[in-house]
Amino acid sequence: MRWIVTGMNGTVAPRLAAALRARGEKVLAWDRARVPPGDEGAMRAFVDESAAGGICHLAMGAPEWAASMARLCAERGMPYLFTSSVSVFAATQRGPLGVEVVPEASDDYGRYKQECERQVAAAHPEAIIARLGWQIGDAPGSNTMTDYLTRAAADGAGRVQASTRWIPSSCFLDDTAAALVHLLDRGEGGLFQVEGNPDGLSLNEIATRLAGRLEAGWDVIPTDDVVMDNRMLDPRVPVRSLSERLSRLTGS
Repeated sequence: MRWIVTGMNGTVAPRLAAALRARGEKVLAWDRARVPPGDEGAMRAFVDESAAGGICHLAMGAPEWAASMARLCAERGMPYLFTSSVSVFAATQRGPLGVEVVPEASDDYGRYKQECERQVAAAHPEAIIARLGWQIGDAPGSNTMTDYLTRAAADGAGRVQASTRWIPSSCFLDDTAAALVHLLDRGEGGLFQVEGNPDGLSLNEIATRLAGRLEAGWDVIPTDDVVMDNRMLDPRVPVRSLSERLSRLTGS
């Protein structure tokens, strides 16, 4: 199987590509310089010439680009995976949030992702739309919770303030990639949610355990300044939990 994957300069796409290649599948990166998102003729030509069997769209870009890619796949009977975000939900919507919960995005990014979801579903009713939470990397170097905490420690002279009342939707990058591969294998279109924190670990607890995992030496300070639970819920998507991941990695 040959997959076109967009967003290869981002956070999740390289891990998904690695997971697909590990199974012996071919991954073709989308080069925006060669194939501009607004040039539908060039897009069609690239998709056809690549002989790809499906597209995984993880890149940031206009909702119209996401919809155009979905339409190309629908016309060719190809699978299409689009990654959305937990940000479609407002901070005031308390989790766990199932797929039946109507999103009430309260910021520009959340509204953008909502519009992408709407246009993708309209263009390709069998598209796989996967909402993702805050990603956790094995080390700093990308746009993950690990980087957020590393920057916080640098700014705070080694101290990281993390709320005990903030329960984030989150997942390790490799587990997200495995979940996306599972959805591709499942072959069923629709809306799905990838959640690695069903047990409700707080940001404070995650940061404390992650500090041990990374031997980071952070002094994690408990606060209660952020009160939020934006965990998602979707029993159809198997994901290794943070509780298991961080317990095993820290040896506790």
